[in-house]
Amino acid sequence: MSADARDAVVGLLRHMVTGESDEEEVALGNADLGDQCRAAARNGVWLVHRELGTRHRESAEAVLEQIENDKPRLAAYPAGIRGTWCADPAACRPKRQGP
Repeated sequence: MSADARDAVVGLLRHMVTGESDEEEVALGNADLGDQCRAAARNGVWLVHRELGTRHRESAEAVLEQIENDKPRLAAYPAGIRGTWCADPAACRPKRQGP
């Protein structure tokens, strides 16, 4: 899939899982469209986790906040990808041992 296509898919997924039924849909008896979209997206939750390591991280996090049922995984997975941030890289380098 091209980068542009992936951008569009991830962005569309983000909108779909954060949305709710509008007044017209509620009047037609479709009050649970948001829940239906989130349930369908859960079938591919592992694909969204994969996007955390790409330039789509922010959108992937927004999607996962809506669809991930395993909250400890939601907290741990991004931390593992990002690693530990250090304001002063020289101070954060491991110290040499021995002579």
